[in-house]
Amino acid sequence: MNRQPSISILTRIRRPEYTGANRCLPCTVVNLVLAAALTAAVALVSLPVAAAVAAGSLASIYARGYLVPGTPELTKRYLPGRVLAWFGKGGTPIPTHDADFDVVSFLDRSGVVVDDGDDVALAPSFERRFETAAFDLDTEAAMTAAAADLLAVAPDRVSFVAGGASWRVLVDGSILGQWESRAAFVADLAAHRTLSAWTDEWASVPDAARGRTLSAVRACLETCPVCEGDIRLGTETVSSCCREYEVVAATCADCDARLFETDARAVAAAA
Repeated sequence: MNRQPSISILTRIRRPEYTGANRCLPCTVVNLVLAAALTAAVALVSLPVAAAVAAGSLASIYARGYLVPGTPELTKRYLPGRVLAWFGKGGTPIPTHDADFDVVSFLDRSGVVVDDGDDVALAPSFERRFETAAFDLDTEAAMTAAAADLLAVAPDRVSFVAGGASWRVLVDGSILGQWESRAAFVADLAAHRTLSAWTDEWASVPDAARGRTLSAVRACLETCPVCEGDIRLGTETVSSCCREYEVVAATCADCDARLFETDARAVAAAA
């Protein structure tokens, strides 16, 4: 008599929304600390039982992302912002050695942006070149080749994963970067290609500052690089596993792709 293969306990309890690429480091650390404290307490009574508690706790954290139910809400409510900032989750950016690079000054002296009276906009000639580059890059093969060139790796090592409202770039199966959408990634590739031909100075811009520069170019877009729909700017409240915060977001009115997103507090502080 044939039997259907049983579903493993691990498969039943696994929570993919909190594990793998979605695993939250602050929540994991909090649960590991709790598991260690629980194991230490049980060890005072019985070492064999403590070993079983430790094994079960680690298995739960590995499979589910947490040991204590409701951890995401607990972390969001009780972990201070300065602690979340250690893991890149807080409202204050972690300083880098490229933090002194002036993105706005670079874009201004390179003629990439112009003052249109009310705001900063892309220079018309740069915008035309950008749109041509974006059109050429809007295929899987073209994106793969451009990403491989940007990352200096072989194209067969590059892959992409669309995860809900995000677009992830992987090299050899490991996540290397995450964008707000596929359209946002196309925009950055197009901006990189355009800047490379636009100014020799782009080659000497520090790596960390390049990401901020490409984001600044993306923030100046008025139309979607993929569908050419109008981009609308607004604010909304975003909830992650660790916190809720208000963001300023640029979204295509036609395809609904998120082109740009930044913490509203950072915008207010810079104003």
